[in-house]
Amino acid sequence: MLDLRVLNNLVVVAQEANISRAAERLNLSQPALSRSIAQLEAQFGLRLLDRSRTGVTLTNAGEDLLTKARGLLGEAVNIENDMLMQSRGDSGRIRLGVGPLVSGIAMEQLLIQSLVRWPMLSVVIDVEPTMNLVLRLMDAEIDCCICAGSTLEPNPALAITVLAQIQMGFFVRAGHPLLTCSTPFDPKHMALYPRMTGRSPNPFAASFQSIFEGQPPTLECDNFSILKQVALHTDAILYASDRVISDELQSGKLIELPMSAMPGTREIDIVLAHLKNRTLSPATQQVIGVARSVLQMEQGGTARFSS
Repeated sequence: MLDLRVLNNLVVVAQEANISRAAERLNLSQPALSRSIAQLEAQFGLRLLDRSRTGVTLTNAGEDLLTKARGLLGEAVNIENDMLMQSRGDSGRIRLGVGPLVSGIAMEQLLIQSLVRWPMLSVVIDVEPTMNLVLRLMDAEIDCCICAGSTLEPNPALAITVLAQIQMGFFVRAGHPLLTCSTPFDPKHMALYPRMTGRSPNPFAASFQSIFEGQPPTLECDNFSILKQVALHTDAILYASDRVISDELQSGKLIELPMSAMPGTREIDIVLAHLKNRTLSPATQQVIGVARSVLQMEQGGTARFSS
């Protein structure tokens, strides 16, 4: 294999046309530099330099090698710079899977902040159901995924880290019958209306099952923008994070039903999952840090149900 240092020696000798001056530039002794060139010539059985009292000149073979050596050394510098940038997290390729709920909450700010900070990153984002993301993790098609912990089945091959806790709730349109009835709100009346949420092995927490009398969701869809529109135009009850529908809550178009009247908890974990035997690149770790900070941001005010 060619030694890049020896090729660099040849380039400097060609530039100086003098072994003594080239040795001084390279911080080598003159005999050491002469030996390195002689060894390169012996390696291929070709004379690369013609030597004289006034200096050295390249032979035809030397000129051919010089052209290729400059290209090779330039590429080596590019590789070195690229690896240094990757080690700092300033460049590289990130393949990130994101669950639908996380996409609705954090995707916009995650991409904006990441690309403003690290414009040389190559980022590929896949938004898919968690079950699909896990399959892609196992096939090494993505580096890691961020999803709701409740959508993730136990898997011994995965390392799981909790990034944040977010609040979930039940939301209905303004003027919904549950809001306008003359009697106080009773969670059991929710079973009389369509219920919808994202797809999940466990769509509703176990403590909510009694409210719906064991009935599954009426509509499961991983596109929360669609679910939001359905909630705005029907009597369906949407189970989601208030951060997915913050604009509609602030405008009063959607209103949260009182969780205090229900037996379940509002919090769910948002987790990072990756293969235990796979090292995450510095760039990936930095983007995960951004995702964590975005997910942990203070939530805005929400319109609440009042009886």
